[in-house]
Formats: sequence, C-alpha cells, structure tokens
Amino acid sequence: MASFRATKHKSLNFGLGVDSTALTLAIINDPTAFGIAEDFSDFSIVTAMTGFEFPDTIADVENHVLPLLREKGIRYTQVARAGRPDSAGVEVLSDTKNPGKVFSQGPWTLMDELEENGTVPQYAGGHVCSQKHKAWTIDRLQLERASGQTVGKLFGYNADEYKRAVKANKFQAKRNKKAGYETFALDYPLLRLGWGREDVQGYVKDRLGIDMSKSYCPVCPFAGVCSPQPDHLKRLRKYPDLAARVLRLEYLSMALNDNSSLYKDDTLFRRVTDDQNTEALGQFNARLDEEPWAVYRLQRAYTAGRRPECHTAHGDRCSKPECRDTSFKGTVYRSVKTVRTGSRSEVGTFLHNASTALDRPVEHSTKAHGAGIDRVRTRVRPDAKTYGTVEDFYVTAPAGVQDKARSGFAGVWAAMTAGQ
Repeated sequence: MASFRATKHKSLNFGLGVDSTALTLAIINDPTAFGIAEDFSDFSIVTAMTGFEFPDTIADVENHVLPLLREKGIRYTQVARAGRPDSAGVEVLSDTKNPGKVFSQGPWTLMDELEENGTVPQYAGGHVCSQKHKAWTIDRLQLERASGQTVGKLFGYNADEYKRAVKANKFQAKRNKKAGYETFALDYPLLRLGWGREDVQGYVKDRLGIDMSKSYCPVCPFAGVCSPQPDHLKRLRKYPDLAARVLRLEYLSMALNDNSSLYKDDTLFRRVTDDQNTEALGQFNARLDEEPWAVYRLQRAYTAGRRPECHTAHGDRCSKPECRDTSFKGTVYRSVKTVRTGSRSEVGTFLHNASTALDRPVEHSTKAHGAGIDRVRTRVRPDAKTYGTVEDFYVTAPAGVQDKARSGFAGVWAAMTAGQ
C-alpha cells in the first residue's frame, strides 16, 4: 500500500462489474483513505474493452457509475486493442472527465480473434484472453503515459479472491525485474477491507439501489464461476442473439476439433438445448443456413512428449529421440487451410464429391455436437492417448477461419509422415 501511495500516477482497473464498482464508490466516498488526492487530480479510471459485453452491464455503468464520475470530475479512459498483433498498439476510445457513454467495442475484439482462429477460449491455462484483451491493453496505455515513472494500480479483487492477488504480485515481480524498475505498484483495497462477494454486492445495492449485473464475456468458459449457471442461462435467454453467436463459434471450434467445446466437459449447445432456449437455437440455426460456409483441411501432428526423468536429467530442453515416450503428450502442430467456400449446400456437395474421389466415407457425427458435423478423414489417429501420430481430414463449417500453420509444422509433418 505504501508503494502505491507514493506514486504520482494512480489508477483503477475498472472491469465494469460489481467488485470494481464497489471500489469506485468507496474511493469516491473517501479518496484520501485510499491514498488518492481529495480532488482526484492524481487519479484516473481505465477500462479495457473486449468488444463482447452483455448490454445490461453496459447500461448499469452508463446509468449509475458514469454520472458519479462526471460529478467528481474523475478522468475515465476507455481503451481497446488496435489490431491483432501487439505491434498495432492500442486505441483510446474515450478519455474524458465528463464521460457519458461506454464505448463497448474497439477496432479489434475478442470475438474477431476467436472467429479467425476457429476456437473458443481455452479452459486450460487460465484467463489468457483476459490477459491479452484487458491486462495488456491497459498496461500498454499506462506505460506510455507514465514515461518511465511507476504507476499505482488498484484492482477490485474481493476478499474471496486472495489467490488472484498472489498470482498478480508474482507476475509483477518478474516484470519489474525484467524492466529494471517498479513499473506498477499494485494494491488490493477490497482484500484489505475484508469485503467478500456478498459485501460488495450489498455495498453497491445500498449506494446505487440496484442489483448490479455481473461483468463477463458471453463466451467465457468460466461462466459457471463468473455467474451461477442458472443465472447465465437466464441471461442468454434475455440476449438470444449473443447466445447464437457463441453457439456458432462453439460449432466452428468443434468442427475443427471435437474436443474444443466451450466448457471443459460439456457444450453450450447441450445446455441451451436443455434450457429450451428456442429463440437462441433458432437464431443459431438460421445463421448456419444463411452465412457462407467453407471446406477446411485440418492436419495435426501430435508429437511424443519427454519422459519425466528426461526433464530431471536434461533440463528444459532436450531433442534426444530416446527421451521421447508416445504415452506422453508433446507439442501439437496444427495447419488449417480453406479448400472451398460457398453456401452450406454447395460445400456439402463438394465434400461428398471429395469423399468419392478419395474413396473415403463422409462421417456425419452428432456424438460431440448435437447439430452434427460432416468430415472426410484421410489419416486417422489409432488412439487418442497415443502420441507420435498424425490426423488429416476435411470438414465443412462456417467460413472465416484464417489459413494458419504453427511454426515448424511443415518440417514436423514431413518427418512424421515420411514413407507412409
């Protein structure tokens, strides 16, 4: 806390949700208690926009939070990624002490990226999409503004999220070491106050008179954590167009990889179907029928991983073949290419003609996804738990996935298929 108070540039990462709203309200009520100047001259609030928020979250912030920022003359900056590569930088959507609108979408959104990749957010590895579209964006903006000075940064982690703070501190320590100075001084006031989720919800209700909508992306694989699943499904019934877009992404992702459903062990399609959300399902099916489709060729090389004893004996890197074991997963190299585009019926006809030419059957499978996925396989993995194998297939799905291959794919594929 002392390090944060000493900074000349203090800010709050405002995620639009109830936790960061509670912290904003507490700061407005007594800024000096948080080490902030009484006139807020050393303080600003920053939001990074992913481009895919629920409308009721936007409405709550516009109707109840922005008026308070205007009244106090608090600087509020909204920022987003300017493009897919980091080199594109960030775009400031709004920067004012008189905010009246939440600019929910910038030039490059989370869904733009997911739809071009043909994949849902990855459950494994934590909140990678949040790091890329929120944390990186805000950090980039603040580092540019600070010109080498330490920035004080407040997070609205509540008292039930201690582990998130510990993780953030470890990451920040590594970043400071790499930079050679303290880039950000972090502080977690809600943790120090001992305010858990129920406390912040009650505080916001007392101050604003509303049960504030939760802030999370409709495509979040952690929706059961961000919001109880019944509440999430209720929200999808309220916004069937958003549900349909996520259903479309999940279908596309699973067409390219059966195991790539939105949730770890379940599909959004099944949950929405069981919830009898006919409006969302109707819009999803209409999208599939109306939009352009493609035939994609998917090639994957699943390399064998290193034995545990190899890591102990040889450290982080080792290329010795004798240290590989096909029962351990190594690196997966993927290549996706668009073979043909057209209407859904046109690419379906193309796939059936290809199956005849290749003398391979068209597999229509509803096992992984209830809407059914059509594929023609030319190379089949003998066992999903054995590595050092490859797969190669053609599949029909909505168009838009960009041709892409992992670095080194061509060499690995050639080596693994030589003589076959």
